[in-house]
Amino acid sequence: MGRWMEALNKKKEIVFEMAPNFLIYCSRHLPKNIKNEFPILLNLDLHSDKWIDELQTFQSDKIYELKKEIERVRRILNREEFVPNVNSEKILKFWTTEDYKLKDINDDIYELKSFFIKSIEQNLEVKIYL
Repeated sequence: MGRWMEALNKKKEIVFEMAPNFLIYCSRHLPKNIKNEFPILLNLDLHSDKWIDELQTFQSDKIYELKKEIERVRRILNREEFVPNVNSEKILKFWTTEDYKLKDINDDIYELKSFFIKSIEQNLEVKIYL
């Protein structure tokens, strides 16, 4: 299947889906001194031991926490939240390329937030596959 994320209803039917690439690679570029403040993103890292058969499953409470974590990442990258000893410019150098700019990161985060908000509102289960 490859890296994929889907939201399922109580009948285990897929309601919507998307690629979770940003989530899987997000934690590797976070500064070491704040990584522990993003436990769910750390657990979603490609090399995390939290993957069970290349799958992680989340209910509304954890989806809400994950949404809060990616919102905080966005605020840090956009210099809307000051974190001592964190240089947003330096982080952006690792995250961006000529083809992938801050606007693209913000777009990816917006899509993820929308996905999570709809999942929470509809009380859906979210499955993330490696």
